[in-house]
Amino acid sequence: MARRRKKRREDEEISYWLSYSDMMAGLLLMFVIVISFTMMQAKSQYEEDTRKLLSQQTTLEEQRRTLEEQRETMETQQTTLEEQETTLQSQQKELAEKEAALLTQSTQLEEAKTTLDTQQQTMDQQQKTLDEQTKELEAQKAAAAVQQKELQDKQATVDSQSEQLISQQLLLAQQTETLEEQQRQLDEQRSALQSQTVKLEEQQLKIESQQTQMQELIGIRTELVEALKQAFEGTAKVSVDSKTGAIMFDSNVLFDFNASELRPEGEDFLQDFLPEYFNVLLGDEFKDYVSEIIIEGHTDTDGDYLTNLEISQQRALAVASYCLEDEGGVIDEDVVETLRDIVTANGRSYSNPIYNDDGTINMDASRRVEIKFRLKEEEMVDQMMEILNEQQ
Repeated sequence: MARRRKKRREDEEISYWLSYSDMMAGLLLMFVIVISFTMMQAKSQYEEDTRKLLSQQTTLEEQRRTLEEQRETMETQQTTLEEQETTLQSQQKELAEKEAALLTQSTQLEEAKTTLDTQQQTMDQQQKTLDEQTKELEAQKAAAAVQQKELQDKQATVDSQSEQLISQQLLLAQQTETLEEQQRQLDEQRSALQSQTVKLEEQQLKIESQQTQMQELIGIRTELVEALKQAFEGTAKVSVDSKTGAIMFDSNVLFDFNASELRPEGEDFLQDFLPEYFNVLLGDEFKDYVSEIIIEGHTDTDGDYLTNLEISQQRALAVASYCLEDEGGVIDEDVVETLRDIVTANGRSYSNPIYNDDGTINMDASRRVEIKFRLKEEEMVDQMMEILNEQQ
């Protein structure tokens, strides 16, 4: 039972590298979905802001037309008011003239009474004339009273129109102030919309660039694995993982049992293997995409974990030292200089043994050295996550 659990755990560790490419494909799909959703939200927000802007512009135009009509109405009322004031002044002048005439007639009447004794003979004729003049005077007084009443009514109308004019002027001032405030808000919204549009375009360009680079990296891993398989096809002591491109060879080729110093035969093997391996991995086609080369030492399950960890680390370090020191000169100096920046050596003890078909541990196969590589995929994922965080 314990052996089955251990086998299950080891199978899960082995499946990590096999599922790495599938994980990156899923991550790319998730990234495309998130980007599409973000772009749809930004487009929807942009269209909504545009609709609001057009609606506000329409409202402003209607308010402007209303204000222009009110101004024209007020000007017409002002002209009517001036005409009424002119008519009123004319009527007041006419009334004054009639009152002066009436005063003159009253004076004449007094003079006629004074001369009544001397003009008794012509009394009847003058009396008739006086009656006619009195009737005319009464008619003039009645007409003057009517005109006075009309004048008062017109004055009341003028006062009412003046109050309406003042009220409309106040309303016009308020509407003008509101219009200016709405215009200011509209200008601010236009500025904000332009800023958001520029920012959206910049983010879109950055996302497209990152997506292109990610697609290139996914294609690069496939091409690199294929190139390694072609380079070492038919080599009995070398196995190339078709998923990850990891190189695995039996440590018995390089080391004696329970030893960590390279055998002469192991150095000869590395002299043949390493130049060809680095020629593929660090060639002009792939070197710009490689971020790390990992040399791992593995042991069988015989002995305790720490002892096996120490020997696995020493074996990985021995291979790494051979690559970096290269006293035989089989590796190009430029390649060695590059390796000093990207090579790491790790010991895994017996944490990842090789199993036979029947579930038992293959002790010989478990004693091995693996050379793996990492591309710049993780750095690209971090950059994409930063972009997504900025959009939120």
